[in-house]
Amino acid sequence: MKVVGWVALSAALLGCVACGGAGEGSSPEVEVSEGDPSGQSEALTVNALSPAQQKVALKLIDDICGDTWCEGDYNFGFRRLVCSRSAHTCTLTMQIFPESAEPGQPKSYWRSCKTPHFHGFSSLVSSASNGYQSLESEYYDALSECVARIEGNLH
Repeated sequence: MKVVGWVALSAALLGCVACGGAGEGSSPEVEVSEGDPSGQSEALTVNALSPAQQKVALKLIDDICGDTWCEGDYNFGFRRLVCSRSAHTCTLTMQIFPESAEPGQPKSYWRSCKTPHFHGFSSLVSSASNGYQSLESEYYDALSECVARIEGNLH
């Protein structure tokens, strides 16, 4: 990881210390719901992200996940990211795989995080003049809260 990336990650982690999880102090604005593997729930929404922007944002989320949220009992597959300029929200759909699935337990879960106050690529991704890209700290914080809520409710 580049030094700039490590500094950004460290700052994001320090900023997230107080972001909380599913308990007290968590933001009621971040919505967690069952995910739709077909994508039909987002079919009527015009995505403010181009396919290339969606690919970049999903890769950045996946890259940071390995150093943060994804070190627990689950593997995450980030499948879709749909943003609405008019609603000022972005919805991230993910597939979650338990590390050790027990008999009778689902092999994966589909969940979505709907985050308010985000409306497009520039609200999700910071792009430096040298071309380096990273998640905006506010979006990172919103995803951290969402993933904590999801993990706290998977059985």
